[in-house]
Amino acid sequence: MATAPPKISNHLECGICKNQCKRPKMLDCQHNFCEGCLEKYHISSYKGAAQIPCPVCKLDTALSGKHIQGLKTNVHLMGMVEEASHQEDPKVICQICDKEKEGMLRCLDCAQNLCPSCCKIHLRFTAASHHTVATLEEICLGKAPVEKTREKDEPQCHKHKGQVQQLYCETCEELICLDCTAVDHCKPTHHYTDVADASFKYRKSLNEMFSNFNEDIQGIEQCLAASSQAKRQLARETLQNIKAVEATAARIRAEITNQENKLLEEIKQIEEQHNRSLDKQARSLSEMLQGKQHSLETAKDVTNTASDDDFLHLYPLLSKNLESLKGQNPPDIDPSLSYLRFAQGNPISDISLGQLELRAGQWEMCREIGRHGRRLGEFHGARGVTATQPGEIAVADSENKRVVIYSNEGQHMRNIALQSYPRAAAAICSHDSQLVIVDDTKYVKIFQNGKLVRTFTTVPQIEVDQTDVDLQSVAVKMDGTIIVGDVKRMVQTEHRPADGKLLHTVPVQTQPHYLAIDGCTGRVVISGGNQQKVDVADSNGTTLSTVKPTINSQSVQSCRGVCCNSSGIYVAVWNGEFGSGHIHHYDLTGSFLDCLAKDLYSPHGVTFTSNDEQLAVADCHSVKMYRKV
Repeated sequence: MATAPPKISNHLECGICKNQCKRPKMLDCQHNFCEGCLEKYHISSYKGAAQIPCPVCKLDTALSGKHIQGLKTNVHLMGMVEEASHQEDPKVICQICDKEKEGMLRCLDCAQNLCPSCCKIHLRFTAASHHTVATLEEICLGKAPVEKTREKDEPQCHKHKGQVQQLYCETCEELICLDCTAVDHCKPTHHYTDVADASFKYRKSLNEMFSNFNEDIQGIEQCLAASSQAKRQLARETLQNIKAVEATAARIRAEITNQENKLLEEIKQIEEQHNRSLDKQARSLSEMLQGKQHSLETAKDVTNTASDDDFLHLYPLLSKNLESLKGQNPPDIDPSLSYLRFAQGNPISDISLGQLELRAGQWEMCREIGRHGRRLGEFHGARGVTATQPGEIAVADSENKRVVIYSNEGQHMRNIALQSYPRAAAAICSHDSQLVIVDDTKYVKIFQNGKLVRTFTTVPQIEVDQTDVDLQSVAVKMDGTIIVGDVKRMVQTEHRPADGKLLHTVPVQTQPHYLAIDGCTGRVVISGGNQQKVDVADSNGTTLSTVKPTINSQSVQSCRGVCCNSSGIYVAVWNGEFGSGHIHHYDLTGSFLDCLAKDLYSPHGVTFTSNDEQLAVADCHSVKMYRKV
């Protein structure tokens, strides 16, 4: 069995019963449902309510006194369902007779399927003799339009029988007939027009909305891509942090085990040392004890058993020996030899592996490239900076009339010598790493591998000599389209990257001294220099939001370089004195988030490196590289 294409089938499907819509009713959110399904949904969950939420997206739709029946019937969808039913199942039953014969034919005027027998009878009637009949095969092959019925059967007025709804009341936004204009839709309180004119007008109105709507969809898709990228980044960060915690814990465990082993070994050594001292003392006491016991026993034995002569003969010796032993006192026992205690260091609760940070860390300057001067490795007016191929940045060294390429680590790679004063540079990564440079001339220059490959103007060639321009900034969209900011004419011009062809000239509200493209939404960020503000604009130049940076609650004197990534907008600001520069971070709505650098000499261009890990700031006499810590 043939089926309708999925894209069509999804539109024909009721979001409640999941079958093709029967008498589809459209809610304010433009979702369609069977009238019967909505009736059951309304009665079961929202009976008596003045509005019902869409079963799919939950957006509320107000109900009139007729409840579900009062909602708009999607006649267009009904026709699509009817056509799809023929495409999906060409075998249908005759709608005239009760013999359930196959309806091989269809009257396009009556919108009825007929078997051959009933078709002959149908065409015999005078009223139907002029009707057009086609086979279902012809309809399926597109040889006969199924819409004919709807084209000939003009909408009838429900209030005035027999009247055709050939007018559209713009006040009430509904189809009406001529009688309606005299009763319910009278001028001047109601304004109505012919259906064809109204259809043309509102088709055009909707078509005009499609462009901005498509931009919004593209912006949401890009934000969704940024969200997916953030999720992938979170997964990487999670894995890295798990490994870092495990490594830190293992290192601490190893250190604790090492200290444990050292302390246990020290305890054993102290025990052995003190035991030797105590053993020596015990031996000395034992010898003293044995000597005294022996002398006492000998003296007692002689005193008790010896004759007078023998006793007196031995008495001097015994008496002298006892007197000498009597004065001997045992040595003092050193109490420190028995004392050994473990004094605990930091409590277990004081052991810390670290802590998790849910916000980005602080920024620090990790490198400064160059110094003031005109020789190699020196800058005299570093103004613009952009990330070129991975691992490199290009710096517009204005007063030295050159663009200098450095590695992210600060190693000089090459120079692009110019005859003019470069103001800004931007890379077209999708075109073999070409570099776009604007300077104090009327010509935008494109270099590749250090060589000039083409130039173009921001006005038609015949107008170049008669038109004053002041090209100050340049940026490149994700698709490679080049955007050039002209302060003199207050416009940004869009150019095709392949040949520089002028595509659009868009008026702007802020002098485009510096430009950046928000890769998340495709919007243009315009920094206005001494106008003290930064605008976020759509592709038509319409300002969507404005950032007005401050330092110490006072407006800054100058807004300079800007750049964007998924975390927001970064702006270089300056307060008129050397050393007063800041780098501010704002979210995509323009709300201030953080000041990541202060005391900059005179910052101009800013850019993220190709891996988004470092922020480069062209600070007049050097380029400062910042990273998160």
